[in-house]
Amino acid sequence: MSLPRRTTLAIAIAALLVQGCVLIAVTLRTGKPDGYAFASLDAKEYYRLAVNLAHHGTFSQAENAPFAPDTWRTPGYPLFLAACLLLVGDSPLALLLVQQVLAAAGVTLFLLIARRHLGTRRALIATTLFLFAPYRLYYSTWLLATTLFTALVLLTWLAWDRALRSRRVADFIVLGLLCGTTVLVRPLALLLPVVLLMGIAAAAMIDLRRSVRRHRRDWALPAALGLAFSSAVIPGAWCARNLHVAGQFALTHQSGIVMAYFKATEVMLWRQGRSADRYIETSLNPDFADRPHSAWEEIDRRLRRRLSFLPEETLESLSWRNLAQGNRTGVNDFVVSDALWDIGREELLAHPWSTLTCYLTRAGELLTFPLGLAIRPATGNAAGRLRYAAVSAPFAILVIVIVVQMLRGRWSGSAVYFPLAVTCALLAGTVPQLDPRFRVPLLPMLLIVAMFDADRRSLHRSSVDRPTGESAGGELPAPVPSPDGP
Repeated sequence: MSLPRRTTLAIAIAALLVQGCVLIAVTLRTGKPDGYAFASLDAKEYYRLAVNLAHHGTFSQAENAPFAPDTWRTPGYPLFLAACLLLVGDSPLALLLVQQVLAAAGVTLFLLIARRHLGTRRALIATTLFLFAPYRLYYSTWLLATTLFTALVLLTWLAWDRALRSRRVADFIVLGLLCGTTVLVRPLALLLPVVLLMGIAAAAMIDLRRSVRRHRRDWALPAALGLAFSSAVIPGAWCARNLHVAGQFALTHQSGIVMAYFKATEVMLWRQGRSADRYIETSLNPDFADRPHSAWEEIDRRLRRRLSFLPEETLESLSWRNLAQGNRTGVNDFVVSDALWDIGREELLAHPWSTLTCYLTRAGELLTFPLGLAIRPATGNAAGRLRYAAVSAPFAILVIVIVVQMLRGRWSGSAVYFPLAVTCALLAGTVPQLDPRFRVPLLPMLLIVAMFDADRRSLHRSSVDRPTGESAGGELPAPVPSPDGP
């Protein structure tokens, strides 16, 4: 039983109207609808990459020829912007308008998913909450990958539902291609295909336990191979490109920088009892450039010791002021990244208890952000505790509801496997960094887990619980059509 088309259309129109109202609000606040488009340094990099892709056919941040190939960013979001540039022109406002349409489409995709798992009434409530989620709206006005990444996660969820119901290898190949595309938008999604492969294994074990007929159990291995191969194809092609232009088979040279200057630094500050200084110590804001960055400066010293064979003038360029922003230093970017990766890994492994407690605490803080700032204000952060508490209250309530649902056994693990597993995978790729941008794609999954009711006869039961062609609780199975830096 599908959602009435008029309801779906009404939600899509409402989402477009809400996105339009957000742009009006931004205009009133900043004087122009794209006033936040370049609020992040990342946005300027994405835009420059997109312009060069659209007009020069090269993936480079250089403003003039020769266009040195870029290995700092992955190409997912710049390719999206470049395609938009070819359609609507170079205007950042035009790109932002396209992104508003994408944001509205994401809300509609969420409605389709929620209807299958929650039923019509709960799906409409969950969709309304997602529609008006403040951080979703806020970051849709920035030229950042957040909106595209969220839409791709939702598309992947739809593809997962379809693949598990049909159990056709072709559907798992499509699922894998979506996973690979999502990784190229944000590499923190690298664990996404891993948890989906684990889901296939869990479904196969359930089939075996329930003595499902053999011809219905033989789907798992071909499905897993199809998913694994197709997930690797798109990221693998990009890694091969980097091997060709920079001599390293890797997605990006950003990984080591993130590991040392952001993840390991968070743990260092945590261990020293200086987490309140994180917004100064890990800030690239020019206003804080002259403030102490003692943790980063310590990492700089360790990096120079590792690369002491380089000329002195070259070593001087190996500073967080260059490296944390991806600026070129005259040293092979991947050599520096590998050295920083080793430094960050050593720091995390040297203090395993601090690393574990920091990671777990930050996962909770990210899910309830900015509750942590209400409890313990950060240095250099001007907003008051009451404001932080008010903003964080809905997210804290959402997490509490999920915990209560779990304790009461209101849903089974298999029924909510995708949202729980993918949430954990994305959290593992994000923490201990605290950035509300990374919480936006988690919100639709958290809403469905919180509102799932095991007592109702769901109109959509995952094939993890029953193989295709078998009904449960009097339900008739029906094929499910598939729809979507630091």
